[in-house]
Amino acid sequence: MRQPKDLNDAKAMIREEKNKLLRAFNAVIGSRPLMALLATFVIAFALHAVYAPTRLPTVGAVSLVQVGLPPLDLGVVGEQLPEVKQAAANEDLPGRWREFVAENSANIPLWNWIGFGVAFVLLGINLTIMTIRRSYTKG
Repeated sequence: MRQPKDLNDAKAMIREEKNKLLRAFNAVIGSRPLMALLATFVIAFALHAVYAPTRLPTVGAVSLVQVGLPPLDLGVVGEQLPEVKQAAANEDLPGRWREFVAENSANIPLWNWIGFGVAFVLLGINLTIMTIRRSYTKG
């Protein structure tokens, strides 16, 4: 990352990074791949809440590139993501999550319903944004 030389340069860098994040955010929000991903979460949480209330849905490493989005330029934030992944691995985050779930297993049915509700609301928001952006899809 380059170092700013003066205040105006720093402001320009911040504006540039903000625009990168906004472009990446706009590419994801209202997209069909996000709609498919959210619909999958809605179905997974609903089915687990009804048919397997004592288990949480298993979610592998979900990558937006794998579900159909092009790679996103996140600027400085994107440069920090490998360090975040490494820190999570160093702290044994998956192991700590499994311990937390095992200790609070009585709450799993509630978590399934909360997961369903959150995914359903996010799906509705994404569908609304899709409809607003694509005026030709209006009835």
